[in-house]
Amino acid sequence: MAGRSLIGMRYALLALVLWLSVSLAHSQSKKKKNKKKQETQIQNQDPSSRDPGSSENLFRGERKFSKSSNSLEAKAVQEYQQRMKQNARKYNKIERQKLKPQYSDPSYFGHKRKPKKRPVGKRKFCKECGIVH
Repeated sequence: MAGRSLIGMRYALLALVLWLSVSLAHSQSKKKKNKKKQETQIQNQDPSSRDPGSSENLFRGERKFSKSSNSLEAKAVQEYQQRMKQNARKYNKIERQKLKPQYSDPSYFGHKRKPKKRPVGKRKFCKECGIVH
């Protein structure tokens, strides 16, 4: 009886090993099929930031332009260009301000006018910059 149970256990173990190997091989083949499906889907899609595609896709002229100038896209483009012009003006103004000695000369300490250098006994604490001068 002990011999028959050993033989039965061997067959069960062999069946288990075969079942695991078949299921493992089957799961591997599904992953490959899924990858192939994903690759074909990516190739069929439009270019994106992750997959920019080839230069042929960029210049083939398939973008659709609206014929009417009152479309939302045209208005959005005009608003964007106006914002960019306003920002450019603002940054130019800031650059011009930085050239003034109030901002470029370190002896101003953040003051609008250069602080006076008083004698040692008459110096005052400045609330604006926190320095005694």
